[in-house]
Amino acid sequence: MRIFLPNSTRPKKAAKHLSRLLGVTLSQSQMGVVRACGYRDWHELESGLAGSQLSPLDQELADYDFVQRHAQLSLELAAALGISDGDAQYALSGARLTGDRPPSLADQIAIRLACFRATSMPVAASRTPGAVGRLKSPGLDGMVVILREFGRGALVMSHGSARMLVADFEYVSPKVALPLFLPMRLYMPYGFWTEADGSQVIFSRDYKPMWRIHPDRPVERVEPWLWIQQVRQTYLWSEGEEPWDDPDLAARLQDWLAERGIRALPVLADALPALVHEQDASMSDAARLLKEARRPAVSPALA
Repeated sequence: MRIFLPNSTRPKKAAKHLSRLLGVTLSQSQMGVVRACGYRDWHELESGLAGSQLSPLDQELADYDFVQRHAQLSLELAAALGISDGDAQYALSGARLTGDRPPSLADQIAIRLACFRATSMPVAASRTPGAVGRLKSPGLDGMVVILREFGRGALVMSHGSARMLVADFEYVSPKVALPLFLPMRLYMPYGFWTEADGSQVIFSRDYKPMWRIHPDRPVERVEPWLWIQQVRQTYLWSEGEEPWDDPDLAARLQDWLAERGIRALPVLADALPALVHEQDASMSDAARLLKEARRPAVSPALA
């Protein structure tokens, strides 16, 4: 994929944004940008500006094309810088490299799933880990789940549970493949911790930190394995009114995040492949596996 931009302003501004957010040098982020856009180096990118038919900007693309573009950009940037594609996607979400489409959580979820499909979670065969099916169980009839294990009882993952064991016959493989989904447990806020300096750290239902809201600095994306020293704990919803069972609550929580400038995904969202492929992994295990899998911030080739 090669992207033809109208001038060098966007890639230059995007490179500065990526450098600041990813903690890499400007020259490293510039190299990451040009490679993600399909060029060998900055000179080739600037040479391609003249006389080329311009690529449509993000806001001019259909939803599917926008998602595919940003999934590819995320994967290429990750490969160029030696970082996770989740980190690359997060940095690109605010870089405005290829357009000015307003950021949204729905778009970021779709891009994350497209990245999973292209790497660690390709479409799975029926009754194999990663397949998406439905439950036919009392009280759960029709629930869409991701299969983790089949044959000794079906171990599945839903929006609200990382580990749900049902009988094999209660898991139904659809005739037409269902789309992969990102469980809400991996990105929906459950509450926030207040730190001594007044910062608020948003945590998941499994008490994994996701975001830090500073009184006087931009929102910070927090690694889910960190220990947070807090002075107060505040909940945003209670047991019995879970967002995966209440669309209105889910919408209110997304609005609550958006009001605080959060329209992207936390690091915790990258745990989905580990939860699916490590059969005995719990949410705590997934955070540990995620930490172990993360590569150094910068590729030695670009250092």
